[in-house]
Amino acid sequence: MDGPDLSGLRPQVALTSAHPPTTITDSSSHPPAKKKSRRGGDPSSQKRRCVSTYVIPPIILLVRCFTACRRRKSKCDGALPSCAACASVYGTECVYDPNSDHRRKGVYREKIDSMKARNSTLQILIEAILNADEEDVPEVVKRIRTCDSLDAVAESILKQEEFGSVGIEDEYPIENDYTTDMPVEGERDLARKMGELRLENGSTRFIGGTSHLIHWDIHGAPNPEYESRNTIGAADINPITSWSDVTKDPEVVRHLLDMYFNWHYPYFTTLSRTLFYRDFLRGKSNILPNKIAYCSPLLVNAMLALGCHFTDAPCAFGTNGDSWTKGDHFFAEAKRLIVDNDEYEKPRLTTVQALALMSVREAGCGREAKGWVYSGMSFRMAQDLGLNLDIGGIKSDNENLDEQEIDARRVTFWGCFLFDKCWSNYLGRLPQLPKSSYSVPKYDVFPDEDAEPWCPYTDSGFDESAKQPSRTRTIGLQLSKLCEISSDLLLFFYHPNHIGRSSGKSVELKKLSELHRRLEDWRKELPKELEPKEGQLPNVILMQ
Repeated sequence: MDGPDLSGLRPQVALTSAHPPTTITDSSSHPPAKKKSRRGGDPSSQKRRCVSTYVIPPIILLVRCFTACRRRKSKCDGALPSCAACASVYGTECVYDPNSDHRRKGVYREKIDSMKARNSTLQILIEAILNADEEDVPEVVKRIRTCDSLDAVAESILKQEEFGSVGIEDEYPIENDYTTDMPVEGERDLARKMGELRLENGSTRFIGGTSHLIHWDIHGAPNPEYESRNTIGAADINPITSWSDVTKDPEVVRHLLDMYFNWHYPYFTTLSRTLFYRDFLRGKSNILPNKIAYCSPLLVNAMLALGCHFTDAPCAFGTNGDSWTKGDHFFAEAKRLIVDNDEYEKPRLTTVQALALMSVREAGCGREAKGWVYSGMSFRMAQDLGLNLDIGGIKSDNENLDEQEIDARRVTFWGCFLFDKCWSNYLGRLPQLPKSSYSVPKYDVFPDEDAEPWCPYTDSGFDESAKQPSRTRTIGLQLSKLCEISSDLLLFFYHPNHIGRSSGKSVELKKLSELHRRLEDWRKELPKELEPKEGQLPNVILMQ
């Protein structure tokens, strides 16, 4: 074979052999003359070389001749134009295949592909900054600085360009100019079936588009069993005591409710106080079946059980003198109502609120397992009612939902959201209501309601000297914002997929920096009246 002289590129690794290469003799009596080695020395003194591609420059690869040596599985010295085994021993044609060994080529190919991908990602990000509008550039830079993966940001930008999205924060862009050339007779009716709110048993439930129930043209028919439970024949019964069978003393009921609304409600705002008292003062007999109500026997007994923990009055003890039994008699009544009335089968706004209150009461008594179950029932029922959804674009049996009902639904969801984050931090578990599970806006702050006075309440009455505006909704709104930051922290650092693994110090430090910045921004945006100071509201101090 003709070829360039590459003798200077022979491998540097050699293995000694105990025997010289075997020679072939012919049938004549005279011994054949030994062939001279191409290296100019005695072949018997030459050491057989083992070809290794790891010591050869990457430009020129010397590999084993695949036609002969590889087939014989014999050692090859890599000599050119023919190896010693082929030329001197076997007399076969020696052919090299420079493409047969990919050990080095594979490594370099992977490096080249990696560099190409990195350069492509950087080019996409740079072009995104150059082509973005002036007001969008800071948002692009922010996404790059706070991301976990530059490749993910580049892929997101490519998707936005592919779908024609102009919003830099849209994770799932949608074409606004989408049209169809296939008109269908029932298309409008079908579009309405993508999800709707349905009035059943005095509650507005959400039925999703994938459920077969959405195709049933049924509405909330009156429930005789439910109606009989909520109707009292004697009209002269005191409405205040009609909600609980534990006590018929209206002063006890008022005292315990005042304790609840004074010391527990400001921390966990889970209901509309105005709507609750409106229905509470009407009495149970005046709550019409199949109508949305904001008070129920279950909810009242749960409130009374919590109110017992803030008083030393004899009515608060399940067993006289035993402080461990405070509220047990009212709580037992609440549990009886759940079982006897099958409350878990008929989702209602008041049931969601009551289960949330029962969960936190059990946690305060050291029964975390029971409390966790009650909280889960509350959160699942809240989603059954669609409290987690923005009902603005969802069809409803009642197309004109009352503004008070919409507000009460929002207050209840964000109250459950607060309960969820408290449970997650208390037990070190993931949130049951993550950011991806809701779209409901936050509730509004009503100045007249927040201006209602608050002052400490004890068994001796109200302490008027510490009277100040309650600001209940303002504080609840700030707590919900704080819980959103806490939720992101729990999901990033305490997700089961991250246990025992590390995302890298740079990624974790970047996430910590982002969370710290969000907390600082939340702190700076707090109204001045919520600053910590002497005589401040207890729930504000807790929030701080």
